[in-house]
Amino acid sequence: MYPTLRDIAKIANVSPKTVSRVINEEHFVNEKTRMKIQRIIQELGYRPNYVARSLRKNKTNTIGYIIPDMANPFFGLVGRAIEKTLRKRGYSLIISTTRNTPHLEIETLNLLLSKKVDGIIFATIGETRDFLKKTLVPSKIPVVIIDNKIPELEYDTVLHDNVQGAFLLTRHLIEHGHRCISFIAGPLGQTSGQLRLEGYKRALEAENILFREELVRYGDWQIMSGYEATSDLIKSDTKFQALFAANSVMALGVLKAIRAHRLKVPRDIALVSFDDLDFAEVTEPPLTTIRSVESEIGQSAVKLLLARIEKEKDSHPIQEILIPVSLNIRQSCGCE
Repeated sequence: MYPTLRDIAKIANVSPKTVSRVINEEHFVNEKTRMKIQRIIQELGYRPNYVARSLRKNKTNTIGYIIPDMANPFFGLVGRAIEKTLRKRGYSLIISTTRNTPHLEIETLNLLLSKKVDGIIFATIGETRDFLKKTLVPSKIPVVIIDNKIPELEYDTVLHDNVQGAFLLTRHLIEHGHRCISFIAGPLGQTSGQLRLEGYKRALEAENILFREELVRYGDWQIMSGYEATSDLIKSDTKFQALFAANSVMALGVLKAIRAHRLKVPRDIALVSFDDLDFAEVTEPPLTTIRSVESEIGQSAVKLLLARIEKEKDSHPIQEILIPVSLNIRQSCGCE
């Protein structure tokens, strides 16, 4: 038989209530007693009955994390920070991917609601607004949005400073003397795609460089779209000296296309990309990017969500946190 809470109390010579306080990380237990009980719990291999606890407290201590693409390292790095932060607070994480598909996003949300998760950290693809208004909002479940803002919906949000990041990367290419800079944007149906394009435009405008639509291509954040967009640019009559990829996954496709056309980075085409994923420093040449902020995004999202769950901010206004960005300069832009 598995040991019970009463078994632990008997061995420790304390009340079951004291053991419960230690298990639930509550106060009012002196440190010596707490350590003694924790040692006995470990020795006996005691496992709390989380189902019973959930029914009793109407709380599951689980958080949902919904992402569009499991293969994109950005969401993995954010998820790592989320899981680490939640674990310290006694929560577990359920991760689900929507594969950039609206009907799977709806299915995932319904599933997490049915599992009675305490809150959701949500990277939406931005195409299920009507469902969210009809189902998610009335549920009153705490939600924090990351990566892609949902206009018209009142949820706490944590984002890169997309405009400033794109501005800095474009300006850096301009400082290298480039005036014909191509941009491979993300989907304009997502705010991250819109805002990175806006930052690119602002940097051009600040240097009195005319924005040219023929220098812009639109991708879907995936490697192949970066490859196809770059190939199309190279084959066109449009002349350009540098290229800015709106994320580093698409930048892998950019590098592949440049090599396929027997060109070199940065000798023939200078290259920068937005996010600083693990592979960015080992590409050939290493990518100039925005410094990694995935940990900050994950930690900030958890902080906001738990504040809502634990009622610290029930009456507080909705927050939008923009994580500050700076350049991580490597060799792909032409810097030594």
